Amino acid sequence: MKNSSSHILIIEDEPDINELLSISLEKSGYNVSKSYDGETGLNIARRTSPDLVLLDLMLPGLNGLDICRLLKSEEGTASIRIIMITALSQENDIVKGLEIGADDYITKPFSIKVLHA
Repeated sequence: MKNSSSHILIIEDEPDINELLSISLEKSGYNVSKSYDGETGLNIARRTSPDLVLLDLMLPGLNGLDICRLLKSEEGTASIRIIMITALSQENDIVKGLEIGADDYITKPFSIKVLHA
């Protein structure tokens, strides 16, 4: 997936984390879109069909679980890969995220190197 035509959507309400992810991914050659709330992020995903969504769970408006569930249930967005990035690190949170369709689950704090891997 790593080339200039790959599009990653970041849906993260914490500006510092959103910016850190964006800068790191753009330096690695990815095309990045950003959203700071669930509703806007969902609309961007529906409109642009990114290759990957980095999705926080605790967001203003729609939460990350709802966004993941909606994206995975709609024909036009069901194939988008989703990595949840969240402070929710309990086993039941991780299992719930993966069961509704997330492709991976990374807990905060996280390493940029781990994310790239």
